[in-house]
Amino acid sequence: MKYYEVFISAEDQGQADLMLNSLLEKKLATGGQFVMTPARFLWKGEIMNREYITITSFTTEFHKEAVIEDIKRTSDEEVPMIRFFEFVGNDALLKWIDDTLVSMPQNS
Repeated sequence: MKYYEVFISAEDQGQADLMLNSLLEKKLATGGQFVMTPARFLWKGEIMNREYITITSFTTEFHKEAVIEDIKRTSDEEVPMIRFFEFVGNDALLKWIDDTLVSMPQNS
């Protein structure tokens, strides 16, 4: 089983709340922290400066595609930024993730 820390971009707190709540209601992610920070990036050839929120959470390989589809559905961004970083955690953390998320097939 692969475990991922997920990073999701949001343009404002309302969007961040909507996206995280949707993931939580479907038990696709364990919860989340919001980090608001200034951002600078290229968008359609222009340099953009604005505040951005990053949501961090945990999920599993089993839920990865469902997380992507749910964020694409709930995000207002033309290009939702969703990043997955595989990690190895301590047994208690991994058990919490397994116990928190939607049940997976026993053969996973």
